[in-house]
Amino acid sequence: QFEEHVKYSGQVGHKPDYMYIMQSLLMSNPQAAAKLAVTIAQQPGPPVDVNTITDLFLQRNMIREATSFLLEVLKPNLPEQAMLQTKVLEINLVTYPNVADAILANNMFTHYDRPRVAQLCEKAGLYMRALQHYSDLSDIKRVIINTHAIEPQALVEFCGTLSPEWALACLKEMLSVNAQQNLQLVVQIAKEYTEQIGSSGIIDLLEEFKSYEGLYFYLGSYLAFSEDPDVHFKYIEAATKTGQVKEVERVTRESNFYDPEKTKQFLMEAK
Repeated sequence: QFEEHVKYSGQVGHKPDYMYIMQSLLMSNPQAAAKLAVTIAQQPGPPVDVNTITDLFLQRNMIREATSFLLEVLKPNLPEQAMLQTKVLEINLVTYPNVADAILANNMFTHYDRPRVAQLCEKAGLYMRALQHYSDLSDIKRVIINTHAIEPQALVEFCGTLSPEWALACLKEMLSVNAQQNLQLVVQIAKEYTEQIGSSGIIDLLEEFKSYEGLYFYLGSYLAFSEDPDVHFKYIEAATKTGQVKEVERVTRESNFYDPEKTKQFLMEAK
């Protein structure tokens, strides 16, 4: 009824007291108020500013109604709506992070304040969303160590979007903070993006942390594609240090690429 009245008033040039109508409805029927708000906002040269309507909801802590209203009026995704896009994400990141996560997942908006939203995502524990929004390496390194709360495959894919230098810096940070917890994930990322990051950088990183287990699992996937004697030797070394005796025997028997004298000397010393 109210919505039809608003449309008719717009057609005949009559201006009802929309603020009074909205305030009355907000007390008696918040959902109807949200629908009416959309109708008002969609009038040509809206009689009440969208910010003013939004504040009516927020003053009464009606986050869901404010969100419903804003999602409807912001559908065009216009540059001039940047502040309102930021506002709807802000209010939900603070009160209903799951709703904010769903809005971001739908890629509805592209003009909001990304650094601001990144900070709020981090505070809300939406670490993957925060990573997708931050653009400074220091921020990414701080967030990426929350591996306990990030879906592993999503993190693997994210690392694929980074430059080789940034990817290595992130892997190093993960090992620095908790090598035991993060080693498997680091090796998975290293294996996935060997060509992109570079095997030498990955090997150097694992050696820096004296992670023979990491070297064993990483080089095991890489060995078949390498003719580098040093890589084959490092794999034999890692297999020895981790007690993989049968694997040492297999590689020394089947590989044609390791340095026999160097390997013999190492194995004799290792006994």
